[in-house]
Amino acid sequence: MAHTTPRWIPAVLASLFCSVAVAQNAEEKKTPDGFLTGLQGFDTLHEPVGQPLYFESPTIETSFRPIYIRHTFDNQSQLAGGQVSIYAAQLRVALTDRLAVIATKDGYSEIETGAFGRDEGWNSLAGGLKYAALVDEKEQLLVTTGVRYEAENGHRGTLQGGVDEFSPFVSAAKGIDDFHMIGNVAWRVPTDSTDGNQVLHWDLHFDYDLNPNSNRIVSPVAEVHGVHYLDGNPSALTVGGLDYTNLGSAVAGEFVAWAGVGLRLELDRKTEIGAVYEWALTDSEDDIMNRRVTVDMIFRW
Repeated sequence: MAHTTPRWIPAVLASLFCSVAVAQNAEEKKTPDGFLTGLQGFDTLHEPVGQPLYFESPTIETSFRPIYIRHTFDNQSQLAGGQVSIYAAQLRVALTDRLAVIATKDGYSEIETGAFGRDEGWNSLAGGLKYAALVDEKEQLLVTTGVRYEAENGHRGTLQGGVDEFSPFVSAAKGIDDFHMIGNVAWRVPTDSTDGNQVLHWDLHFDYDLNPNSNRIVSPVAEVHGVHYLDGNPSALTVGGLDYTNLGSAVAGEFVAWAGVGLRLELDRKTEIGAVYEWALTDSEDDIMNRRVTVDMIFRW
């Protein structure tokens, strides 16, 4: 396969341009109802890093988040080893201090497996809404609910596309001095059960500010993620798609878990860098999770 300039670059540049325009508008139009400025009083919370597609933070804000993921498959799994590199960008826009539009999946993937060879192409698109249902600034407690829709427009050669799905979710955060906890539960429901699996996700994030009074805050991060396949279909595939895709596999009742450790570096209250290294807690031969590195940046307004 001949390599040219990756086609994901124009999409990322376009997203960056849009985010700059949103930022300028936010500075010009700060309104009491939170339009573009979002929910205030939870500035010490850090975004989760791992599992960015379904681990949604409960914060309501306007932000732009470029993401890079390098994910490897076990050599003994049904995919026969290999890896996928994902280049993406998320955009969130606060409509009020409690309601936000979220664009959580897009971008471009380059995949290589022993079973299917090499390919590259666009990822499926997903977006939705989230609403802060419980806000307690004094106790640093925040609970948000929402729903996403993912279209089946992705490139099939990179294991994207093939099924439309809805994913309602609930996320919560609690701050205790310089320690922060975030949890999330998401239920993925395909519009056609013959094309995809119903999947339940849960995620936990923990971080601690080592130097909370500094201009550049360093926070070690620990995370745990779990995926339950709630049903299955007659299929030659006996591995699920985890958070990367929905394969409609014969995986009813299977469970996959993985953990991650890393760091959040807050350059200022509006800019963060994050990185985590993740590994399988369950048998990596049984699904597509073996090892993963996730790196992101967050620009807030």
